[in-house]
Amino acid sequence: MTLALEINDVGLILAADGELLVEEPGYAMLDGPEPETGAAAARRARLKPLFVETRHWQDLGTTVLARPMPAATTYAEVAHAQLASRVRPHVARDAEVLLAVPAWYTRQQLALLLGVAQETGLRPVGLVDAARASAALEPAPESLLQLELALHRGVLTVLDHGGELRRTRFELLPQHGWLALQQAWLNRIAAAFVRKTRFDPLHEAASEQSLWDGLPQWLVALERDSTVEITMEAAGVRHAVELSREDFAAAANGIYGGFVQALQRARAAVGPLHLRLSHRLAGLPGLDERLAELRDCETIRLPRGAAALGALAYERALRRDPGSLTLVQRLPVPLRSGATRAAAPAAVVPAGDRPTHVVYSSRVWRIAGEPLVVGSAVPGGRRALTLEAGPGISRVHCTLARGEDGVWLEDLSTYGTLLNGERVRGRVAVRTGDRLRIGQPGIECELVRVVDGDGAA
Repeated sequence: MTLALEINDVGLILAADGELLVEEPGYAMLDGPEPETGAAAARRARLKPLFVETRHWQDLGTTVLARPMPAATTYAEVAHAQLASRVRPHVARDAEVLLAVPAWYTRQQLALLLGVAQETGLRPVGLVDAARASAALEPAPESLLQLELALHRGVLTVLDHGGELRRTRFELLPQHGWLALQQAWLNRIAAAFVRKTRFDPLHEAASEQSLWDGLPQWLVALERDSTVEITMEAAGVRHAVELSREDFAAAANGIYGGFVQALQRARAAVGPLHLRLSHRLAGLPGLDERLAELRDCETIRLPRGAAALGALAYERALRRDPGSLTLVQRLPVPLRSGATRAAAPAAVVPAGDRPTHVVYSSRVWRIAGEPLVVGSAVPGGRRALTLEAGPGISRVHCTLARGEDGVWLEDLSTYGTLLNGERVRGRVAVRTGDRLRIGQPGIECELVRVVDGDGAA
């Protein structure tokens, strides 16, 4: 039987036959003769913060730990301890395993991972990028983005379908990981306790750990309820506060904003944005609302353990050469029915919602068949909306033009044009009420529709 191991420090996942066998967080406590790892270590992380280790999977290597101990002096040794104690007991000796690995792993880290797995008693037979494996569970569009969450960072992977599913690039989002989200929520909860009761749960390690342990159940409760009651005991006194889904969303808003900005930067110049969202992000309070701000975005939530399950589904592709083991760069994922590489997006704005004018500084300019050129130094002979020169404003920045199939904005700038807060790439259809922002901090224009007495534009 072949198994698949998904390397993600929020939760290492072992799967076989389409079932998840193990899920353990990438924690280690280094306060004893042997490392304590996984969920047991996480339950003591706030009690002994100087002895907790959470970077051994992210920074897998032979760097000596800040607090070495006889049984584990490097990240690699801590990773070995976690595999040996939390994964190895669930599988037979020399079990064949497919490894779904993070996008940022170097050749040296991949080689070290293979060695650690073999020392644990596992026999790696295939390597694949985790994002690619996650997105391979169903037919893919011609381009898609996959958003994942690790302990210390978010990871955005850009994939496309050029006959096979391949990764074109990825972006790391430091300080946008699971630990940052948890800390933001803990701070919001603690502030609520202080305001209502004068009790600060972050003042004592035991109460801080209690909050940390309670977060998962409160997040689950907020998926079905609009509020959650949080209670704590201190010195024989019971304290309680009630927080809403909006409170949790507000606490995480800065991190969510980073996700949205990264998605805006990475989306294709034309067509809708196809997003695959890791189960580690799905259901977080307020995230769906922030993602809804993205223009023409289709979001699909991936199942738990998607990378491990995807690796198993494409086992044959991962076992390419029995004599060698290399990171698989492409997977033969079917192209989704109807997906094509269109040269330009189809108009989706009804005729009655198409703007007729653009408003800037209390003046209006008509949008006609001849493009209206917006910029700081538009060449003579062209219809122009001239802006004062400033940071982030190109001489010829963008155009607005009316066609038979819609009203179109085309970005021609070096710096980018924001449409309703989202960076435009290439040419996109616009509608009445849309707002353009140009420059840094920028000027704003509004698209409006002017009609005569009988309602005709």
